[in-house]
Amino acid sequence: MIKEIETIEEFIKESFELREEAECYNKGWESTHHQALAFRGQSSKAYELLPAIGRGRKFSCDISILNQERNLIEMAKYKLPHIFRSDLLPIDLLSLLQHYGIPTRLLDVTSNPLVALYFASFDDSIDGEVFAFEYNDSDKTNYPVINAIAETYKFAFGTTSPLSLFFRTVINQPYFNEQRGQLVDETDEQGGGWIKECCEKLIFVNAIEQIERQKLQQGSYILFPNEIDEYGDNDFCFHKIIKPIDKNNEQIKKVLVIKKEGKCEIRKKLNFLGISEATLFADNIDIICKNIVDQCKQIRI
Repeated sequence: MIKEIETIEEFIKESFELREEAECYNKGWESTHHQALAFRGQSSKAYELLPAIGRGRKFSCDISILNQERNLIEMAKYKLPHIFRSDLLPIDLLSLLQHYGIPTRLLDVTSNPLVALYFASFDDSIDGEVFAFEYNDSDKTNYPVINAIAETYKFAFGTTSPLSLFFRTVINQPYFNEQRGQLVDETDEQGGGWIKECCEKLIFVNAIEQIERQKLQQGSYILFPNEIDEYGDNDFCFHKIIKPIDKNNEQIKKVLVIKKEGKCEIRKKLNFLGISEATLFADNIDIICKNIVDQCKQIRI
């Protein structure tokens, strides 16, 4: 469903309705099937739902995402080993890379719709969008396949990488210790099919290595696997690209179009409600200092 929004009051009303629908749904299920909401705000409706590592790729001859990802991660670990530590779980490493502005396969989302609205309210020349995603909260966990996908660049080779080979490699990683006994009897092709099945729905994740900004923005992520296709008779493979989320995806409950005419007033009211650059990026010294300067300019002696 698409709804046009011109005021913050309209947005809050829509957000409450979404929350009430989720709560009503959850009353009829046990705790193992809990519907949750996540929000993503984008300042332009022209933007795709795509993480930074997948953007700006126009030609088939572009370096593959796996190679680009490998280069970025290995260079970051080499240059800043005290930050991008070798003992981090793969998903925690990606979270830190994302935090410091290195392109990853993570897309930021938040549980707070007003935070999403803040990011959608910039650029007064074009309409923005807030996407309301729904997912089963019991799936949002640090299970092993998340870490496997987070370090696809290590175990997927060539322009097409069979999932059977990927499965046989990642199952021997430490983060599979608890599940290995359940999967060891699977054939490689069955294991590849299991990886594919895990990637069919949007993958919502938290990182264990908590970052202050993530707490301030009540943030989490959508993890993007590479595109999957058939490979031979009984197998599947990763391709070198990451596809954007279709804006008609069944897990998108509602799209709230933030009209450009209302953005300026929305930003003013968000600031009054404590949703601003200063509060959402309070861990950033440069932004804090900029905010001090801006506040002092407003003081008239």
